[in-house]
Amino acid sequence: MPDSPSPSPRRRRWFVAIYIAFLALVVVAVMRLVRVEADVWDYYYPELRSSGAVLAPISRDDGVLDVLTLGGSVLLQIESALERRLGSELGDRVRYYHLSTTAHTSRDSLLKYQQLSQRKFDVVILCHGINDIRMNYWPRADFQDDYTHCPWYASLQRDSSGGKLTLWNRLMDFAAQDGLGPPLPGSYPFGRDLKTATAFERNLQQLVSAAADRDDQVVILTMAHFLPENYTRESFRNDRLDYGSGDVKYAAELWGKPEQVAAGIIEHNRRTRAVSQQHENVQLVDLEQQIEASGRNFSDICHLTRIGQQRVVDVVAPIVVRMVNQADR
Repeated sequence: MPDSPSPSPRRRRWFVAIYIAFLALVVVAVMRLVRVEADVWDYYYPELRSSGAVLAPISRDDGVLDVLTLGGSVLLQIESALERRLGSELGDRVRYYHLSTTAHTSRDSLLKYQQLSQRKFDVVILCHGINDIRMNYWPRADFQDDYTHCPWYASLQRDSSGGKLTLWNRLMDFAAQDGLGPPLPGSYPFGRDLKTATAFERNLQQLVSAAADRDDQVVILTMAHFLPENYTRESFRNDRLDYGSGDVKYAAELWGKPEQVAAGIIEHNRRTRAVSQQHENVQLVDLEQQIEASGRNFSDICHLTRIGQQRVVDVVAPIVVRMVNQADR
């Protein structure tokens, strides 16, 4: 019996193309229909769950102290050392929930704290001052106090209104992700107008007011910083400045024009002090005044050397211990 004729190469290619297109349609349909188990907040702030904060106690009846940290990469630098120091003075009756995350602003900390509205923390340690400055590099007409002029916050607002993300949403968000990166020099004129000061203060006010409603005590830190008078990006890159070595080291231009960044930190610190004076549940630790601005303590404009980290721990730990001991009386 003669063999049946095999399909022509052209027909075979058409069949493969149609089959691939069919599979692609199926995949897209599934991704649009299937909803992920984790909600929007798990996607944007995974540290809420990974730290255990979403499972923190809803009362203070178990005799264990709960300490929450909220900040950016500066506070992140000292969390482990601070935990060890507090452990040596308070023993093992303390639980720690570390939510400090690189590049996060006061807005992020407020949103995270709001997601923990049913949880009780004996002490909340809060430190911000530099990351918010990046939010200034948009025109005044575009700037929003909730930072939704920035794509990160605009996406969060959009996605949180739905509560859940489909797999398709996640894929599209991932494909569209583009790190914010440093502002371009062409946008430096926008930084002359420090638009974040009021928004920054409002974020802190809302957070510490919510803490007062929950009877949470707050230790709020100003942002220590050091910008040498002879700073240039080239001299920073070539290690010609009075900066020490550290595990984090970024050019000041990551946040904006260096002089504008320094001025923004100073103003944000002023707003931090103002907030601390308006609330009885807040204890100020003025790191700007207590940490010497030198290469001994700083590896860049805000990040700390090992010595600087230890110095901050030495300043902050006694305040937390005293606050805890007073609460025990």
